[in-house]
Amino acid sequence: MCTLVGLLAACSDANDPGGSDGGGEVDGATQPVSGPGCGKTPAIATGSWVPQKLDVGGTMRDYYMWLPTGYDPSNAYPIVYMFHGCSGSPDRQNNNVPLEKQSGAGAILVRGKAAADCWDTNDKGPDVPYVDALFPAVEGAYCVDATKRDAVGYSSGSFMTHVLGCTHGAQLRAVATIAGGQVGSKCTGNPAALLIHDANDTTVNISASMGARDDHAKRNGCDVAAALTQTIDPLCAQYSGCMAGKPVVWCQTSGKNHDRQDALAAPVFWKFLSGL
Repeated sequence: MCTLVGLLAACSDANDPGGSDGGGEVDGATQPVSGPGCGKTPAIATGSWVPQKLDVGGTMRDYYMWLPTGYDPSNAYPIVYMFHGCSGSPDRQNNNVPLEKQSGAGAILVRGKAAADCWDTNDKGPDVPYVDALFPAVEGAYCVDATKRDAVGYSSGSFMTHVLGCTHGAQLRAVATIAGGQVGSKCTGNPAALLIHDANDTTVNISASMGARDDHAKRNGCDVAAALTQTIDPLCAQYSGCMAGKPVVWCQTSGKNHDRQDALAAPVFWKFLSGL
């Protein structure tokens, strides 16, 4: 039976998934990071989801890679880690917003797979250590610009994404989610954030995402008292006064309940991430 395992767990102390990003800066402009995976010829196909294995403390875990068609191992790509919604299917990793339909040649995508039907956000559980191992494993094999490391999620994956945006916030440039969220305390860093939630969601109340939104807005120095400005999509509005490169965007729908809303979420996620 699919349950929202660990979604209401409070954030714990920060965990470092891959050490310092080592981003360079020349004349005030951030330069792409040539990571340890650059120059390595990939052993997997491009333009499709390819299953991979990862040893996490002696337990073999699955993840799924999407290299863009025309992948160039000498070019440092942005990377997006994707966290699925709860599912009893053995292919639960597919319960994700189809970002690959929007990203084209613009990013490497990685679908994680929870140990159970839903993600366990407790740092003592199986899934946070999995993420800690996933980042360096992927970025040691493929050419990644670690200054452009993002995370997205749906439902249970949204809770996981926001928890990572707290405990691993110094390692993430941005987070984007639909239908879920809770951040917590003892956060590191302050990634940019976009949140989508339906006002009529009866599975995860919209207040969960509102709480995460308010936390991101506070940490990113946004003017929470000012009116929001429409951006990206007619359903989306952005806070003013946020730190440079740290926007917070809120998208509220109605009548969709707990639907993944792929037609909205996929293009809005990509417009937000690719515009940073």
